[in-house]
Amino acid sequence: MSEWAEEIERYLASFSPEEVAVSRYAFRAILAGAPATLTELPGALSLSPAAVEAAVRRLTERGIMAMAPQPQRIVGVRGLSSVETDHRLTLGGRQLYAWCAVDGVGIPAALRADARVESRCHHCGVPLSLELKGGAVVEAPEGLVIWAAERDLSRSLRAYT
Repeated sequence: MSEWAEEIERYLASFSPEEVAVSRYAFRAILAGAPATLTELPGALSLSPAAVEAAVRRLTERGIMAMAPQPQRIVGVRGLSSVETDHRLTLGGRQLYAWCAVDGVGIPAALRADARVESRCHHCGVPLSLELKGGAVVEAPEGLVIWAAERDLSRSLRAYT
């Protein structure tokens, strides 16, 4: 296994089972158009409120999750957001958002979903869009590339991608 693959394995293993459960539930809730509230998570996941609070706190500190106050609900997780960002994502007929261009393409690709991604060039601000069918890009401007900085897995993914 390459050093890079080993680093990814270590990173994925750094999440507790509770963090994985909370982030999966929250991702699916946002995808369905109904962001999860903190009050529903313990019952939905058969976890104690303290375990849920600890998982949400750790995920938020690591930049994996974004919360909205009153009522406390999860509005972003693992790159998918119900709150407007620069990367609009039409997925399953719903208007959602991605935290970065890589998430905008990667989420529908991983889900093997049909989607439309609308963003802007980070350098010049020109509007860009692309379409995916079954998770594969089928329409994009000629020469379109996604620039990604080298990742430091110790920093917030949300803040630095």
